[in-house]
Amino acid sequence: MAGAEKSVVVAARPTTADVSTHSASDSEGSATKFNEQTNYVPRSTIITIFLACASVDLVALMDQTTLAASLYIIGASFGSTKEVSWIASGYFITSTIGQLIYGRLSDIWSRKVVLLAGLAIFFLGSLASSLAQSVLQLTVFRAFTGIGGGGLMTVAQLIVSDVVPLRERGKYQGILGAVVAIANGIGPVIGGALSSKSKESWRWIFRLNLPLTLLTTCCVVFIMPLKKVQGDWRIKLKAVDFIGILLSFAGMIAVILGLTWGGSEYPWNSAPVIASLAAGGVICVAFVLWQWKGPEYPLVPLHIFKSKIVNGACLTMMINGWNFVMQVYYVPTFYQLVYGYSATKSGALLLPITIVQTVSSTVSGLIVHWVGRYRECILFGWVCWAVGLGLMSTLDEHTGLDKQIGYSVLIGIGVGNTMQPALIAAQAGVSRRDMAVATSFRNFIRNVGSTLGLAVCGSIINNVLSSAIHTLDLDDGALKELLRNPRTYTDTLSPDEAARIRGVVIPAYKRGFRLIFIVGAGLAVLGFFLAFVLMPQVSFIVAAGNEGEHVSNWGPASSPNALTVGGIDEDWKFWDLSNFGAAVDILAPAAKVLTISSKSDQTVRESGTSLATPLVAGLALSLLALESFNSPQQLFDKIKALETLGRISGVPAGNINLLANNGFSG
Repeated sequence: MAGAEKSVVVAARPTTADVSTHSASDSEGSATKFNEQTNYVPRSTIITIFLACASVDLVALMDQTTLAASLYIIGASFGSTKEVSWIASGYFITSTIGQLIYGRLSDIWSRKVVLLAGLAIFFLGSLASSLAQSVLQLTVFRAFTGIGGGGLMTVAQLIVSDVVPLRERGKYQGILGAVVAIANGIGPVIGGALSSKSKESWRWIFRLNLPLTLLTTCCVVFIMPLKKVQGDWRIKLKAVDFIGILLSFAGMIAVILGLTWGGSEYPWNSAPVIASLAAGGVICVAFVLWQWKGPEYPLVPLHIFKSKIVNGACLTMMINGWNFVMQVYYVPTFYQLVYGYSATKSGALLLPITIVQTVSSTVSGLIVHWVGRYRECILFGWVCWAVGLGLMSTLDEHTGLDKQIGYSVLIGIGVGNTMQPALIAAQAGVSRRDMAVATSFRNFIRNVGSTLGLAVCGSIINNVLSSAIHTLDLDDGALKELLRNPRTYTDTLSPDEAARIRGVVIPAYKRGFRLIFIVGAGLAVLGFFLAFVLMPQVSFIVAAGNEGEHVSNWGPASSPNALTVGGIDEDWKFWDLSNFGAAVDILAPAAKVLTISSKSDQTVRESGTSLATPLVAGLALSLLALESFNSPQQLFDKIKALETLGRISGVPAGNINLLANNGFSG
């Protein structure tokens, strides 16, 4: 089908095509099979599972954001603030790889097993971090923590997708996004308050993770009735792509080292920087080739990139990750260094971003659920984000609180409208068997953006500061100490000398922060254009629902952008449990339809408009194979033109009386 949009099926229950995940690689015919973990459950069960997933997200994000407002305080307690960026980078490098591998591992070993393993690693890493005695030790322990933390949010998203149909998923993922925003809001405040108490009080940031992780583990164990993956553990172990994991670790570490060293530790044209970037590039190419030809169960099956929507979601999520982490880590630091605010007040100034993000994430998820469209939310979000960051670049020490909050509100709207709708788009753009790896890669590439953003933004600020302080005529030792501890260096100097140095350092920091905000605004503009070109609106063929109510009460069945399928019974009468109304576009058999049981491989007869929907979707696919259409609406009009008029009895007033027909006459 030509044009900017495509059509996919959204069913309330899995069809036979949804249940096969024998191999997500590009090669077919694998003898090894792992059962599908889709398990649509009653609403009451969804709520308990959802609460457990929300607690997982809260733990993962609280860990990152409580640390964000306290990095320089931690560095000062160890007598070195220049190396503190490695504390954050170490976590992000390993958590980025975790995002990549946890999706496939959860396909093989089951979501629950992998999630519990991640929580255990996260707990041990947090305990070790609270006992660290140097920046090096803390960096190593945070890197270990990232191995566990990297997969927590990914697996939580997959669990929601396993138990909630796609048509209902928007509101749940939107609320999860709100939980993320809440953690981002309260985390810096808590982190700043804890770390400001005394020289060693920052350790409570990591101690706080311990009871939260234990509580979350109990939730996962006791209130998550998830489907297990059957099979011998030796077969599962053989299916793990260990070579891919090693290549991904090596490639990411090499690239991040080069970006972090460049212009800070070494000149950009120096041998260490060039060698690291070149080695990282070669290893990344080797990783792609290995995923293409090597494993039976690759971490990233390359065929998912045949989907235009997946490509768009991944590229925009890289920008999202860059800008998001730049805000979380550098906005509080900006207020501390340029305005002289305390860590607590600086963290509190993230609240306008995160409160608005909470609201907009929830609202955008509900819009996707009600209307069946995500594209407008995403584009609107990128516009707000670009404008907000552009305005942030104009802040200086004379700017009032009203503008600080106002610009943050725009940024919050941008973040909330670009994250969760893009996840729904990515999952809608692939088959059920590839949902886990597509979600995992989408989160991985977002973390890649986060890691690159931390490294590059840190390098930008360090480079600007290094250039400025060389004008102070200090000896080499003093220059290194000033660069390492810019806020505490002046404590031992005379008032006049301290004022002279601050007169150089603070404007330098201001220029550095202004530059990273401008870069972020430019990237947000790029995100808008990428979303516009690569993320067309997916049009839905949806079930009307089985409540026997007016369809206007339900979304996206009531959306004008969907082709809504109502039901008939075996006597050619309107099925009494089918929702009805003017939004119903077509009718198809919904009562006692022969299908595959969701609990076994046996055929059974079940009822529901979700069983009528695949019949219409099959008709749509047949037409697509025979003709070209310029838009989904043109395809829908063709389907309606083939319908049989007036054959069904008992149709409610105001409901269309058109029966699905393939047009075959003989």
